[in-house]
Amino acid sequence: MNVQTVNTTALLLQLKQIRDLENRLREKKKELEARVFSTINRPDKGQSLQVELTDFTAKLAWTTEARIGQSDARIIVSKYPDIATQVFSTTYKPKISVISRLRMLQPDLPALSELQEYLTVEEKQTITFVEVTTDAAGSE
Repeated sequence: MNVQTVNTTALLLQLKQIRDLENRLREKKKELEARVFSTINRPDKGQSLQVELTDFTAKLAWTTEARIGQSDARIIVSKYPDIATQVFSTTYKPKISVISRLRMLQPDLPALSELQEYLTVEEKQTITFVEVTTDAAGSE
């Protein structure tokens, strides 16, 4: 029977180093992504942009996301339960498409104007990489 001693301290130190490195890499990634997006004109709403390079294709996408605090969402739900079931998912994540539709159809709805006081809407930008395989590269 082979018994091996595990040095917990060494493992914890390695895990902390990895976590610190992940944090630094995450910050660097955010910085580089911001620089990429600052150099490119955003295409029309809803469209993504593909940048084809030799080894990979980068897909740049712009999405809009709405957020609301749980306590604020509960206020809206208790006051306007009929609208809230349409506007929010079960986790109180606001559905932007429904909010936009309601704004067009019923712009003077009291629930919408109050919801607007609490809502934070921000655009998310993502980059995904698609590796180029030899088959795909050869069949141009």
